[in-house]
Amino acid sequence: MTRWRPITTFVVSILGLAVATYLTYGHYANPAHPVSSCPLGGSGGGTVNCELVLTSGWSSILGLPVALYGAVFFVFMVIINSPWAWRSSSLLIARLRLAAVIGGMGMVLYLVGVELLALKHICIWCTSVHFLQFVLFMLVITGWEDTGYAVSQWDTDTAGAGLEVGALNPT
Repeated sequence: MTRWRPITTFVVSILGLAVATYLTYGHYANPAHPVSSCPLGGSGGGTVNCELVLTSGWSSILGLPVALYGAVFFVFMVIINSPWAWRSSSLLIARLRLAAVIGGMGMVLYLVGVELLALKHICIWCTSVHFLQFVLFMLVITGWEDTGYAVSQWDTDTAGAGLEVGALNPT
């Protein structure tokens, strides 16, 4: 198992949680102007318009801001992408991590579609969360062999094949 993947996914999850928490706080602190600053111009007439995106009818689901769902999602991702969870030999944890990033990517595709097709504006803060989710998706999808479950299966497969320590040099 490589050490960089668990650490990288953990850090990316923390960054996603930070941005989603910032957006959630902005929604509840000042619903009319959810973000105090929007990089790249923000509330003008250009393509980047955080305020328009974050106050649109699409910015909440069942009366709760999408950012809150994102924060809850990233709390889960911080836990399941902790180095401990990556080392776990539980198939359930490995599958939950995989299912979570697939579901998260589905939500990102939906939200990007809303921004580009329905609103015709994007939010840089939202885009940063989408990018972080995409990075998580790629790391988890390509990292099945780095899960504790896969390593434990590899260990048990080689144990029966006579490849354990000392098998080639019996005394």
